[in-house]
Amino acid sequence: MTTKTLYDEKELLIHASNGSEEAFSLIFHTYKNKLYGYLFRITESSDVAEDIIQEIFLKLWKDKADLVNIISFDSYLFRMAKNYAINSFKSRARQALLYVEYLETQTEEDYSTDHKIQFEETTFLLQQIVETLPPQQKLVYQLSREQYLKHDEIAEMLNISPLTVKNHIIQALNTIKKSLKYQAVILMVLAFWYELKK
Repeated sequence: MTTKTLYDEKELLIHASNGSEEAFSLIFHTYKNKLYGYLFRITESSDVAEDIIQEIFLKLWKDKADLVNIISFDSYLFRMAKNYAINSFKSRARQALLYVEYLETQTEEDYSTDHKIQFEETTFLLQQIVETLPPQQKLVYQLSREQYLKHDEIAEMLNISPLTVKNHIIQALNTIKKSLKYQAVILMVLAFWYELKK
């Protein structure tokens, strides 16, 4: 690849569309920081921004033969980023509501150890909410939901009654459900707002 192609985006796109990993890598490194800044402003999440960038470039590489047909790559890329962000808002909102439904089917002591896998997109939101719980309520919730201890075990460990443990769990779950519903609404509003800005 000549020096000229290092600076000529159209040439890079042609080489990348023909399978050049070097050209595609140059495109990635040219845009990744700009995309990260843009996506972080939209999503306010470093993890979400990085995940979207990875998804975008995996998609571009998968469909690399089409790169040569893109007229304005900059515009195309940022339009992709916005669409992926909108889809992320919608997906996280759906996950939050599904998790609320899941919680409502559980008793205070019922809790599946595979819930984190089923609701991976909700984990970050859930962690934020748990951090806002009163200290003892937070501790009881974490011992129950993250360490999978029984009420009697928690009661003995913290020198409180099993009824107090149960009440802490109920209050924590009510707070989590209300907060997740609120977050789901916010995420859907953001998705709708960015769709209007297309």
